[in-house]
Amino acid sequence: MVMCLVRFLFVAGLSVLCAAQAWAQRYDAEQGRFDYVLHCSGCHAPDGSGVSSGGIPPVKDQIGYFLTLPEGRAFLMQVSGLLGAGLTDERAAGVTNWMIEQFAGPSMPKDFLPISAEEARRYRLAKPADIVGTRDAIAARLIEAGYPIK
Repeated sequence: MVMCLVRFLFVAGLSVLCAAQAWAQRYDAEQGRFDYVLHCSGCHAPDGSGVSSGGIPPVKDQIGYFLTLPEGRAFLMQVSGLLGAGLTDERAAGVTNWMIEQFAGPSMPKDFLPISAEEARRYRLAKPADIVGTRDAIAARLIEAGYPIK
């Protein structure tokens, strides 16, 4: 009888843990989408296409290529709009990961690892002085490597 109770409690505990994890992942995705709409879509457009007339590059089908270079991965956390949004490191990483998962499309690296809050903190503290020049230099390296960067 005691073993049955122990098994039941073990299975019940695992069920609660799995449900909590699923809820947390759903919450993170919802928070990422909310933060994108609130802080990013005004410039990058709701569909990630950017605003070429305003010099805002697309993230759709492009953002994943930046993950192929260490400085490109850092750059995603250093863009002015993200730094100026007042988000915590956790939420900054969350919205960036949401954007990657939502918009990378064919640019998504097969070995994609989400950006952690700690990684976001480090990158955000090391913001380059010339963000446009930094993007241009990263884009040039990606183009040289054969990626179709716009």
